[in-house]
Amino acid sequence: MYVITGANGQTGSVVANTLLSRGQPVRVVLRRAEQAAAWRDRGADVCIADVSDEASLIKAFVDADAAYLMNPPAYQADDLLASAGQVHQAMINAAQHVGMQRVVALSSVGAQHASGTGNILTTHDFESRLADSRLQVIVLRAANFIENWAWFVDGAVASGQLPSMFQPLDRALPMVSVRDIGSTAAALLEESGTGIVELHGPEPYSPRDAAAELSRLTGRPIEAVAIPREAWTGNFRAAGYSDSAIAAFCELFDGFNNGRVASQGTHETRHGVVGQGAVFEEMLRDSGHQ
Repeated sequence: MYVITGANGQTGSVVANTLLSRGQPVRVVLRRAEQAAAWRDRGADVCIADVSDEASLIKAFVDADAAYLMNPPAYQADDLLASAGQVHQAMINAAQHVGMQRVVALSSVGAQHASGTGNILTTHDFESRLADSRLQVIVLRAANFIENWAWFVDGAVASGQLPSMFQPLDRALPMVSVRDIGSTAAALLEESGTGIVELHGPEPYSPRDAAAELSRLTGRPIEAVAIPREAWTGNFRAAGYSDSAIAAFCELFDGFNNGRVASQGTHETRHGVVGQGAVFEEMLRDSGHQ
C-alpha cells in the first residue's frame, strides 16, 4: 500500500493517479471528507487526516509499505518555519510508529543550505529531521515549478507584460513541471534505495523565455518586466501572506537571484520530459485564453 499526502495538490494528485493507473494500491490522505468520493471512484482508499496531527497520521499510515510525504504550504501561518516543523515531525513520528519501510519526501532545490533561502528553509528542516529518523528515505529535490508562472499569466495576456522577481531577466534557471515531479515521485516509490535525487525539466528557462513562449502561444506581444525589489513585499501582502511568509519569499527570490538557491550538483540528477510550452498551453486553456 502506498500512502500519498497532499493528494489534492499539484504533485500529490499526479503521484496518486500515476500509481492507480499502474494498478497499485493507493491510500490518499485528505483534509476534507467531501473530497473522498472522487478518489474512491478512482479505486483509492481514503483517510481523512490532519498532517500536523500525529495520531490521525498513524491511522493514515497503518499497513502502508511506503509514503509520499510533502508539506502543504502554510503561507498564512504566523511562523512559517515553526508550522512546517510541526508537520514534518508529525509525519516522521507517525511513519516510524507504524514501521513504514520507506518514504519519498518532496524537497526543493537549495535545501542543502541552512540559511539564506527563505521558505526553502522548510524543506531543509524536513531533510534534516528525516536524516535523524529511522526511516529509509529518498529525498526528491525539485527545481522551481514551471506552474508558478500561473500567478502572472492572466495579467500578462491582458497587459503584454510578464512580471518577474527572477532577475536578471535573461538568466535561465532549472524549472520543472508538477507532472514530472509527480511521475518521478511515483517511480521512486516503486524503486529501492535511499539518497537524494535532484529533478530538473528538459531544459532551463529564463523569464524572457517564458514571455516569448506566451507570445508564441497567444499571438500577442508579451515582454518580461522586472518587479522592483521594493515592490515585492506589497505584492505578497496583497496575496494575503503572513509577515513571516512575506519575509521568506523575499529571501527566496534574493537567493535565486544571487545564485544561492541552486542545485547542489553532487547527487543523482534526473530530467523530466514536460517542457514550458506544454505547461503554458494547459494554463491558457484553463484560463480561457485558447
